[in-house]
Amino acid sequence: MGLGALKNVILPLARAVVNQGAVRFPAPTSSPALTALRWSFGSLQRQTPWIPLSNGFNSLTDTRFPKRRPADKNRRKRASLKPPGPYAWVQYTPGQPIAANNPNEGSVKGRNEKKRMRQRRAFILSEKKKRKAQLQEANKKKRIKRVERKMAAVARERAWAQRLAELQQLEEEKKRSMA
Repeated sequence: MGLGALKNVILPLARAVVNQGAVRFPAPTSSPALTALRWSFGSLQRQTPWIPLSNGFNSLTDTRFPKRRPADKNRRKRASLKPPGPYAWVQYTPGQPIAANNPNEGSVKGRNEKKRMRQRRAFILSEKKKRKAQLQEANKKKRIKRVERKMAAVARERAWAQRLAELQQLEEEKKRSMA
């Protein structure tokens, strides 16, 4: 049995005995046995700093709540506390359609919020369509410009080939006239 295990057993018992003795009848604060016990465990703690002062006995009297451990199943959500049944009751007479503009009192709840959500979604979709159309237009313009640049390059090459042929003819005519 190591010193750490021995200390973990003796130290809480010594504390309990000393504390009970101090509660029952006040003893002199510097009794030789208590001083020797404190000195020996204090020096042991200084020599072995990896042995913690706290031990398992303290956790038996700990009043704090334990940490929540991860469970194997999810905790119950508050939505399950909702009563069963429809969100809102609508007045209905058999054989007649339910008017969309005549809801009952309960179904008005959250109507404006739902309307805002629908409007926001519609706005986002319309902006997405606009951006998509703009992107398509920009890509089309880019393709057209690329084709125009290629056509201009081909035209320049043809013009240069014609000019080169003309210059060569002029050179030949010069040579013929010189000779």
